Order: sequence, then structure tokens, then C-alpha cells
Amino acid sequence: MYVTPKVRRLALQIGLFAITSGIASAQIALVHVTSCGPQTFPTTTCSIPSSGAGNLLVVAWTSNNGGGATTIAGVTDNVSNSYVQAAGARAVDSIPNTMIDMWYAKNTQAGATVLTITPNPTGTRGTAVVWEFSGADTSAPLDQTAVLNSQIATTTPLGAPVTTSSTEAVVSVANVQGTISALFAGNSFMNDSTANGNGWAHLITSSAGTYQAQWTNGATGTYASSTASFKAAVVGGPTNACDLAAPYGSFDAADVQAAINMTLGISPCTANIGGAGVCNAAMVQRVVNAALSGGTCVTTYGVVPHYVSLSWTASVTPPSVTYYNVYRSTTLGVYPSTPLASVGTATTFTDYTVQAGVTYFYVVTAVSGTTESGYSTPAQANVGTP
Repeated sequence: MYVTPKVRRLALQIGLFAITSGIASAQIALVHVTSCGPQTFPTTTCSIPSSGAGNLLVVAWTSNNGGGATTIAGVTDNVSNSYVQAAGARAVDSIPNTMIDMWYAKNTQAGATVLTITPNPTGTRGTAVVWEFSGADTSAPLDQTAVLNSQIATTTPLGAPVTTSSTEAVVSVANVQGTISALFAGNSFMNDSTANGNGWAHLITSSAGTYQAQWTNGATGTYASSTASFKAAVVGGPTNACDLAAPYGSFDAADVQAAINMTLGISPCTANIGGAGVCNAAMVQRVVNAALSGGTCVTTYGVVPHYVSLSWTASVTPPSVTYYNVYRSTTLGVYPSTPLASVGTATTFTDYTVQAGVTYFYVVTAVSGTTESGYSTPAQANVGTP
């Protein structure tokens, strides 16, 4: 590994071991997650932060003991988003007589703040958690569902496994007899809630694979779990990298403000982008593309954009890694002084700013405090044409 004279080498070993490229999907991302209950439904509603336009709302509901025969008659909100059941996501534990179910609303209207969940029979006690994701497919987001029913007693309950095809948001819930304290050590999911002692978690995948949550239960008990995965939107449309506003080809302050609003979770969008008034991850990415090209609208990738996904082995510690820097060049061995991205302690990165027909070289460094390691072994990506 090469080390510049201004930095000392850390006791770190970084090796790029995987690199892929393909047609890009939007960068699906969690906007917020809100716990609701335990309480009596629908007598008590659920309050959430104001939803954004064009997003995905996922609602998971679990019953208290004795409510295993309960079904969800419907979910509504104050702006009339349309919610449907995630088919195949209803799970049951017959021993304590409990259940889990998931519903979702696609391509949301902005401003949803109050959700009403109506169980059958009404007046049933339960708990809900609501997730909002940006960048999800707006027409048919649901990809996979899976359940584990009436599982044997354990202190390490599992989420039902799902196999995703690409970048997706995976939501997993476990209704346990006991009290969930945390995710099981080393599990890749994010622990979103332990409301009513149950497990509620999500994961944004970066590649195809099988994913399964696992929790630590404070007592040995039976459980049921339900998992659903949701697809990211495919990025397409106009050929211009910063083609946000009408007429196509323009790039102005309103586009930037809309992207900022979306990034900060402010809704509704203040800009009427392309006549749609919708902020989403694809639009944010196009603003980033425009910024990278000096704010000038340039055609960077035909009708369908591309991406390059990197992954690397974690550095050996000590010292501990503060974050990783990713550098990109079109010339092997010559890299800019400013990194393309800093990615925290994650060991993956997806570059959505590549151009079709160009060969790129990537290296990664590890930073501990103010000290940066030398470059990893370079990885080469040949980006094809649409």
C-alpha cells in the first residue's frame, strides 16, 4: 500500500474484494420510524412526523396475548393515503395466542400525521410501529414477505428470512414472550423499537441476498415473526443529469431547495419539480450530479443511469477506524486529494455518479482520528452502455 509522506501508516489492512456495476435504482432510505402503543385500537390513533410526497409508509401491528385471531380491517390517515395489506405477512404464535400483520401505502401524499389502525374486533389492544422510506418504487414496491409461526421457546428469536433481488428496504418484526433487549450481536439490521417488549427492525440492503434479523430476548419464550421487503425505484427518465424542473434542461435554486427539503425530511416539497411537486432520492441524486459537474446540466448517462458498488474487508484493529475514504480516478495510480465519499465505518459504497462507457479505478483508505492509511489495492470498474 502506498503512503504519502504527510501521513503515517496505520496498522490497517484494507482490501477491495468485490466490485459490481449495473443499472441504477434509487437510493432507498429511512425517513423516520415511530412507535405507537401498546394501546387500544382504533380508539387511540398514532401520530407520526409529517410524511413526504412520493414515499412509502409501512405499518406493522402486533396484538397482546389473547389477540391471535385478530385481523386488521384497515389503515387510514389524515390525507387519505391508500393502505393495503402486505400479502403473506400475517404471522401467529398459537401458544400465547398473538399475531403480527403489516400494511403499507405507496407513493404517499405529503402531510400524513395521524394514522388510524382498525383491528377486527375493534377495541383490541396492541402495538404499532410506522416506518417511512424515501426512494421506494411508487407503483409496486412490495417484493417479498415471509413469516415464522409458533416458534419454539428461545432467548434468540429470529426474523423470517427474505431473499432480495437488489437494493431494498427490509422490515422485520418479532412478537415474543419475554422482553426484547436488543438485536443479537453482529446482526446487520437496525434496532428501531422494543415497544411492548417486541422486536422491530429494518435493513437497507446494498445487494441481492438473503437477510434475517435476530434479537436477544430477556427470557426464554415462544414467538412469531414477520418480514417484508420493498423495492427501490428504478432511476430513469430524461437524459440530463440535473433535469429536475420544467422545461427539461433547467437547473435552478428551486431544484436545490427541493433536494434539501427531501434530505432534511421537510415536506411538502416547496418546488413544483417537473410539474409533479414530488421530492425523492432520484431528484437529490441529480442535484448532486449537477454539483459535481460544476452546476452545469450535462448528459452523463443516457436514459438509464448506471452505478458501481464497492465492498471491502474491514481494517484490522487497533487502532479503531473512524471512517473510510473512497477515492475514484479514470487513471490507474493517480487519485485526487479529495475523496469521492467518506462512508463512516460501513464497508460498502455505491457510486451513482458514473458515466456509461468509462473505466474507473477505486481505492479506499481508513482514517483513525486525524491519521489516514495508505491506499488499498485498486479495483477497476468498466461501466457499460445502456
